[in-house]
Amino acid sequence: MSALTTAQLGELDRTAYELAARGGEILLDRFQSALNVQYKDENAHDPVTEVDRAIEDMVREEVGRRFPEHGVVGEERADAGPEQADVVWVIDPLDGTSNFINGLGMFACSIGILERGAPVAGAIFLPVNRYMRPGVYHAHRGSGLRFDGARVEPAAPAIPHSSRLSTVPSGTGGVTGPAGRRFGVVRTLGSIAVELALAAEGSVQMAVFEGSKVWDVAGGVALCLEAERAVFTRAARGPDWRRFTRFGQDLRGPVTNHTLRGWSDAIVVGDPALLPEAAADLRRAQGMRATVRRAAARRVRRTLRR
Repeated sequence: MSALTTAQLGELDRTAYELAARGGEILLDRFQSALNVQYKDENAHDPVTEVDRAIEDMVREEVGRRFPEHGVVGEERADAGPEQADVVWVIDPLDGTSNFINGLGMFACSIGILERGAPVAGAIFLPVNRYMRPGVYHAHRGSGLRFDGARVEPAAPAIPHSSRLSTVPSGTGGVTGPAGRRFGVVRTLGSIAVELALAAEGSVQMAVFEGSKVWDVAGGVALCLEAERAVFTRAARGPDWRRFTRFGQDLRGPVTNHTLRGWSDAIVVGDPALLPEAAADLRRAQGMRATVRRAAARRVRRTLRR
């Protein structure tokens, strides 16, 4: 049971909405501007800009001022606040940095709020969405999904599942057979937060993520849960999927800032009419792809030995 009152949850929602909107304003102001881009890895595959850091610093400062008893975990800075705070803000100031620096308007500013690891509120700014205008999807436990304060009723286009959109990680290839027919048309949008927000509001029927970090998904999972989308995560032992309850649900001890930062797992969200059956299909499809990859590797090794 949540120790947060309805009034407290509403305050968290309003604050997350405000800060995501402010982050979005900064992103739009700097979009397609000259940026100082650095890379976190030597292969230059993981960019970060001064915009990422400026937004995260802004959110951290406001959370520290308004809620000093809360923890903060973000992608770009060290953890802040009490290490074992009951409530933790999880920040991804710019999800989809590669899209952003290349001038592609598929990016997000994502904020998730967790109570002992369980998502209780979230806010995600998107520059484009079903309303064709910038805005923030947001929710708190018991509120339902909202866009800039107006209630959103998640809806699916009146087309067959096979013609609807699903998102999968880049590089994993398509999903074929019965799973593929249920998954529909596969897309990769380059931003986990964008894909989660679109799954929450129904434009995407299913979204699959492998090895995501907590800041990638905390805000979006909160939205999906409030929109009554199914959310599954990978079991700690074995390939099976099971319903998501909280980050760190396999831990025996308390969920801390440190354990949240170290969280990395697979998640699938989407239309509850498709899950968990489609999750089982996904497991089988992933197993088949792994078998194909292993067979290909064996062929290469045999060729090299000749």
